[in-house]
Amino acid sequence: MSRSKLTILFSIIISVFFLDFFLFRYSFWLLPNESSWGADYFYNFLHEFKTFEKISKQKFRVLVIGSSVTGYSINPKDLEKELRKVTGKDLEIIFLSYAGMPPMDAYLMKDQFLSLSPDLVVYPVNFVDWRLYRTYVLDPKNGKNETAEESKLILDALDFRDAPQSKIIFPLESLLEFWDLIGLEKSAEYLAASIFGSYRYKEIYWKISSSLYEHRFGRNTSFREYNGVDIPEKVTFRGWTGKVFSFQPKPYMARKGFYIQVVEEVLKDGKLILNLENTSHTVKQTLEFKSPGWKKILLDPKFLDQGEKDHWIRAEVSNTWIPYFAGPEHKDWARDILGIRLQQLFGKEDNLSLLDKRPVREERLEDLRFLGMSDKEYEEYFYFRLLTDLKKRPGLQYIQVLADSKKKIAKEKFRPILHFRYMKKLLSFFKEKNLPFLLINNPENPVSLSWYGDSEWYKEHLSYLKEISGGGDNFVDLSRTLPSTDFWDFHHLTFEGTHKMNSKYASLISKFVE
Repeated sequence: MSRSKLTILFSIIISVFFLDFFLFRYSFWLLPNESSWGADYFYNFLHEFKTFEKISKQKFRVLVIGSSVTGYSINPKDLEKELRKVTGKDLEIIFLSYAGMPPMDAYLMKDQFLSLSPDLVVYPVNFVDWRLYRTYVLDPKNGKNETAEESKLILDALDFRDAPQSKIIFPLESLLEFWDLIGLEKSAEYLAASIFGSYRYKEIYWKISSSLYEHRFGRNTSFREYNGVDIPEKVTFRGWTGKVFSFQPKPYMARKGFYIQVVEEVLKDGKLILNLENTSHTVKQTLEFKSPGWKKILLDPKFLDQGEKDHWIRAEVSNTWIPYFAGPEHKDWARDILGIRLQQLFGKEDNLSLLDKRPVREERLEDLRFLGMSDKEYEEYFYFRLLTDLKKRPGLQYIQVLADSKKKIAKEKFRPILHFRYMKKLLSFFKEKNLPFLLINNPENPVSLSWYGDSEWYKEHLSYLKEISGGGDNFVDLSRTLPSTDFWDFHHLTFEGTHKMNSKYASLISKFVE
């Protein structure tokens, strides 16, 4: 090959590496984070890590890690406020959580955690984090965690369909840890993800980029999770209102309008009437809708005459609908009384800078379902919501698997397999680095805890966690702390449950603050 051809080939290779680095490893992470709290857990995890990786530590730094168990249990800002009350000091909370993070993942990220220079690591866990249910999925007839082959469970935990994080967040660590088990093809995939950001981040890159485009040039009617202004009466995670809701008028609402979604279920009794009225009852606007779809509304400019800071608009719809009685597109096993759907950025389109913040969980209508219920009422709704008609709900069949696994494990002997072993390795690593840690057996719904909470397996698993953590202030069992009405399901807390836990977490963390 001639020298000129070699030069061209070398230039092409250098250009590919440069473009890959510039687009996927550098410039992408400079974009504002406009994703909502639960819109993309992996992106928010990486964005939080990369943000604090660049910030030198100025305060006592608490690193909170874990799965969705952690994500639904702790609000960083609220915890910082509570810690300020308890300790009298300003502490910094770094929140690194994504759905499905088991201890093996946490162990593979141990050096990344250490690079953030935390003064304390807090790790809440629950039954789901040990992924013991996978044994029964892989071998429904004879599977037992007492006898399961760990290598099969490791390969299952690295399956990209179920656990893409090993390729997105820690591909090199996965390769180095499991190269002798995963085979040549998967090793090559991990190596490619380690070298090329385009292969590693491609899914979240296009998802986040298209979301930013939609925010600026689209109608913001295609979304997974509501990210607009807080509605006092609350909306669902997907933006559905109740019969009545309130909002402050914004100039763009009169200038270019905003969108609401009307579903056919709300039109079953005839046309839908939406009445808008200001606080002083001096301005009113009535709109009628006879067909389903996204509808554009131009707000009457009179609503803006008195300014927008101290004045609210009360909105009321004439008809409502219930998801359980809806058609296939909107059917859900829920009894919420819903009205219309607001567009994703409702109330923020005049100031998109409001979106560029650390995503935090906000209270939604789903969090209010169980308030005021008796234990009997809650348990009936619990089984209806989570364990009814699962053949018609393939997306929730894992809930049944998880329920069955708790009942099966209650009859087994405790064996510290896979993720228990990696938790031990992780805590040993923290001890070697003289890094304080707090391992929490997090609250569990009394309904599901009753299936296995009094078994020998459960008692032995608590003894194991206490042993590997060293006991004392390093481990606490909070499994029976909250009533059932503070849970969405087996282990995810409602907003009220999270609020109740703030003071408990702060009290435990304060013991480590100098």
